[in-house]
Amino acid sequence: MIFGIVLTAGRSSRLGFPKALAQLDGETFVARAVRALREGGADPICVVVAPPHGSAIEAALEGVTFAHNPEPERGMLSSLQVGLAVALRHADLDAVLFSLVDHPRVRPETIRRLAALPLSGARRPVYSGRGGHPVAISAALARELASAPPTATIRELLVGQFADVIVDDPGVVEDIDTPRDLEDSGGSRA
Repeated sequence: MIFGIVLTAGRSSRLGFPKALAQLDGETFVARAVRALREGGADPICVVVAPPHGSAIEAALEGVTFAHNPEPERGMLSSLQVGLAVALRHADLDAVLFSLVDHPRVRPETIRRLAALPLSGARRPVYSGRGGHPVAISAALARELASAPPTATIRELLVGQFADVIVDDPGVVEDIDTPRDLEDSGGSRA
């Protein structure tokens, strides 16, 4: 079983409104992330939310589990750990794919490729020499990350763990954080 996690607990302060609810081609960023994970082979899927946008995100999306990060200011690892707590309840867990909501153009075939390879640590897609998202981690590594100290970062914890998967998918490195990024991507405010 491959469990999908979408991290949406950020405040979206640079964008000025909930990034998860921005739209691209008539679909919210969070719906695109969930769809890509699902079409890529991840099921079930958990969306990690937090104030001040959690309720709006929950109202806009169906068919997923929501988990609430009570302290998103602790950083992305805290949100991942909230999602991993849900994933690790599944005894048949083989791997976790975690995705960032600000990468809305990731293709399902990229996720399928990450999910299809044997996994013993972590895998990330690499496009044009740059590492991106989503990231696939083994169940064993998921357990390690779930119990990591809150002062650590995901990047620190995964140093040396990655196997890079070269992909032809610029969406894995397209990070939309600002109004200009949104405009340049062809996206819009909901």
